Amino acid sequence: MPASNTLTLTILADLTDAQIAEAARAAGEPEWMIERREVAWRFFSESLPPIWKRTDLSKFQSENIAVPLGPQGTLVQWDAKLAEQGVIYTTLAAALRDHEALVKQYIGTAIDPLGHKFNALHAALWQDGIFLYVPKNVAVELPLQAIFTLADGSHSTFPHNLIIAERGASVTFVEEFASLDSEQQILASPATEIFVGDNAKVRFVSAQTWGKGVYHIGAQRARLGRDGAIEWIGLNLGGQVQHIEAEATLEGNGSRVDWVAATFADGTQSLLTAPMVRHIGTNAESHLNFKTVVDDSGYSTFDGMVKIDHSGQGTNSRLEEHAIHLSSASRSDSIPGLQIDANDVKAGHASTSGQIEEEQLFYMLSRGIKREEAIHMIVTGFFEPVLDRIPLEDLRERAAVLVEAKI
Repeated sequence: MPASNTLTLTILADLTDAQIAEAARAAGEPEWMIERREVAWRFFSESLPPIWKRTDLSKFQSENIAVPLGPQGTLVQWDAKLAEQGVIYTTLAAALRDHEALVKQYIGTAIDPLGHKFNALHAALWQDGIFLYVPKNVAVELPLQAIFTLADGSHSTFPHNLIIAERGASVTFVEEFASLDSEQQILASPATEIFVGDNAKVRFVSAQTWGKGVYHIGAQRARLGRDGAIEWIGLNLGGQVQHIEAEATLEGNGSRVDWVAATFADGTQSLLTAPMVRHIGTNAESHLNFKTVVDDSGYSTFDGMVKIDHSGQGTNSRLEEHAIHLSSASRSDSIPGLQIDANDVKAGHASTSGQIEEEQLFYMLSRGIKREEAIHMIVTGFFEPVLDRIPLEDLRERAAVLVEAKI
């Protein structure tokens, strides 16, 4: 059910907390949410931008970004029969009206709305987004998908997704960000909060395929209960600049995250992902395997970290990132890290980076495969373990086409 009737509030430089509050009241939002927006906006207005060494925002003119009031173009796809099992899948704006207590209980408790200037901007201005609630012991078999686009003429979007899987529940949620190319700067400021209950399972797919001109600056965080598990699949192909801070917090004993991602930066793209896993519960596991390809003057940054608290005894963790360079002008920074405060752990990290081996190309050329075709086969095979995990065939095929177009 796509949304419509998008209105433009004003550019960021002219916006005030009074205007934000007025718009929220006109939309029928409760006072506690209006107050949250006002507090967040004042924090945004008064704070300095975060210092990001590997994300260059010097050319980004955020003060000229026009802010939309109302949904941008959220497309919700699901089977309405799931409602008979108590599953709630709707827009976050509708959930704020119809399921206020649940929204109030969870929103802003995984991602700190005042963590930094961009978090606060999102908390003040979010409009789009999904609310997904799966009751105890309910298994949702078919993947649920939300597609975020841009309304005609819009230059910003602020979707917020709130995913809740109660004890023993299981669900697959796919978020996709897509648009045409733009000659003007566009700000996409998404946030996704995921709550995995005891013995619950969530498969989360986040696919970023924005067109040119988009600055994708957002946050994702999952909190896991006892024996909870999340399979996290990331795809980063589009946009001009990306800065995504993502975290899985293994709070419950026996919890687990299996995290894979594929990033391809070409042209003048600069794509950064900062995944972090925090081990709090005992006997928890985390396995991260990220794949990166850079070409032309593309720049990719993997800033990964595994933190094991003193309480995280019995941890089993592995953090890896592997990068392929297709041109001498491309660049990738790999910064895997471990911070260990427990003494009963099994943890390690690895990183590799380089061009395709000439010996490998020679082997393929000697068997009649052209050089361009050989490179194509190597790159697609490199990404295949990630793409194969995408549960939706149409998205998997579109992603494969985008990758092929970049090679």
